[in-house]
Amino acid sequence: MNGSRFFAFTAILFVWLYSGAAQAQQAESAEEYWSRRVEPVLDKSCLKCHAGVRQQGGLDLRSLQTLLRGGDSGPAIVPGKPDESRLVKYVLPQPGPHMPPDPKKQLSPEAIKTLKTWIAMLPPLGTKSVPEYMQAYQRSLPSLGAPPAGLTPTATIDWFLQAGWKQGKLTPARPASDSVFARRVYLDLAGRIPTSEELRQFVGDYHGDKRELLVTKLLASDDYPRHFREVFDTTLMGRSVGKNALWSAFLEDAFRTNRPWNALVRDILVARPTEKSQQGAVWFLAARNNSFQAIAEAVAPVAFGVKIGCAQCHNHPLAWEIEQRHYWGLVAAFNRGKNVDTDAGTGISESAIGGFINFANLKKESQTASLVFLNGKSVSERVPAADEKEIDKPELYRVPPGTPRTAAVPKFSRREAFADSVTKDNPLLARAFVNRIWAKLLGRGFVQPADQLDSKHRPSHPELLDWLAKDFETSGYNVQRLVKNIVLTRVYQLDAKTASKTPPPPESFARALEKPLSAEQLLHSLQVATATKTDDPETEKLERGFVKAFPDLMPDTYNPSLQQALFLTNSPLVDKLLKPTPGNTTTKLAALPTPELQVRGAFQVTFGRLPDATELAQCQAILKTASSPERGVQNLLWALLTSAEFQVNH
Repeated sequence: MNGSRFFAFTAILFVWLYSGAAQAQQAESAEEYWSRRVEPVLDKSCLKCHAGVRQQGGLDLRSLQTLLRGGDSGPAIVPGKPDESRLVKYVLPQPGPHMPPDPKKQLSPEAIKTLKTWIAMLPPLGTKSVPEYMQAYQRSLPSLGAPPAGLTPTATIDWFLQAGWKQGKLTPARPASDSVFARRVYLDLAGRIPTSEELRQFVGDYHGDKRELLVTKLLASDDYPRHFREVFDTTLMGRSVGKNALWSAFLEDAFRTNRPWNALVRDILVARPTEKSQQGAVWFLAARNNSFQAIAEAVAPVAFGVKIGCAQCHNHPLAWEIEQRHYWGLVAAFNRGKNVDTDAGTGISESAIGGFINFANLKKESQTASLVFLNGKSVSERVPAADEKEIDKPELYRVPPGTPRTAAVPKFSRREAFADSVTKDNPLLARAFVNRIWAKLLGRGFVQPADQLDSKHRPSHPELLDWLAKDFETSGYNVQRLVKNIVLTRVYQLDAKTASKTPPPPESFARALEKPLSAEQLLHSLQVATATKTDDPETEKLERGFVKAFPDLMPDTYNPSLQQALFLTNSPLVDKLLKPTPGNTTTKLAALPTPELQVRGAFQVTFGRLPDATELAQCQAILKTASSPERGVQNLLWALLTSAEFQVNH
């Protein structure tokens, strides 16, 4: 290559590389640049003194909004003008106000350049207020675009996911086989694996809409409300609260009749049942035994999708929008209540007066709790003067105190006012439920963990989460419709295995994720696989044993413990499921004429598939060393039922 050609080639190569780099940098939005580059700089060098618990100079550096709000000296940044921004001026190596104050912890030139680059990327503030600017900023962020008009909800969900795969240059997994889909949807909707006969009928059905028909069938079955009752009993009450028959009946009836989610939430917050089927709704509050802080901390994930325990003594240290006043406002919404005995059972009485509490921040400044909530809503009420003594009067009540065997109901009810504020025109309620259902069905939420939809945890697919939440709200909070729309998507029906050497990241939902079975799913599936029914006392013992050994609901990963292995190995009740009895799986398999047929049958009832050649050979060897066909089959079934493949929904 002569000199002129070499020079020309070098110049072209330089322009090509430079323009490519510039385009790559330009393609990165201010929001992405903040998350990937700016936030780590501030987290490492600044947030110890300017976030959450400690906000020196009144300055919080955790978000664009708090930076614009600024501190005692004014806004920390001027969007589009890094050289005029206090944040940049204070970190530059020069005399005068300087941060960080420790000379050994100064920001590097690269870190300062990162801050300046980000501020320069922001659109100018102009004359906008901070709220107006934030709204305009959100509208300016890169978007996947709008799905084509006329798509079904299921097709719309797939459109958003496929647009994300295309943007991330990801190749999704192939569709799951019929047997894999059947096992998955039975576990997700019925809380158990399919029987061999159910699986045989489904796989042998050649109708094009058989998957939709199966979903419709499962949603109409008795298994669906029972399974969702088990899931939401744990979600709403945790594992430590004892069982309550009325509460279980209330939840199961709500999912059977497809009660709108906002109506169900209002039932448990107000706790004044008007029908016999709703009597169990009282248990949500009553089980907390007048512990109003416990009630507040249980309500927040349901109503707002966040945990607020960290805001009891100070503003949340990580999520700037969760303030101490929100915590105590939620406490005040319930602190006029009291458990009482009524003719219908336990009730929650409510006083018309009192309940005015003060809380102190870390500076020991006392504030009066008011009814202000995380969704930006508040409830006005008359606050008595400091020297005023409130008088409880019958005219303040719809049902006055002292009415025999009845819970008092005031004319102004804080609980009812709060319930109205979170079940009407509250997008956070729909977002919280949609994210949790997505996590249950797909293995992780758009926001993970599923109950931390705060500013610190950004959704993987914000536009899809917004669309699903709005669609759920518009549908009248129709739970079955939401579930059906999701499980009929392409994304739900993908296989777990991918062709690429590097599997797509879990948050892309480009492949099926492993979902460890809950205690209840595992127990019901064991009973299906062994074709063994236990009587009620033994079932209760089994349930308690499984819940103790497998307490987690929707854990992030399958991580079996020694406690679980010992339980499955040593529990006489588990062993009883495997012992040969007339008509059960062990007896039927032991009666088959050859070890090969016994192995094939065992794999079919446990995994819904046939063994490969290696598995077949190894399992036949196990059977041949047993003292009897029954003992061999029993040992083989135990090995399969306690394996990772059985204990995970793929």
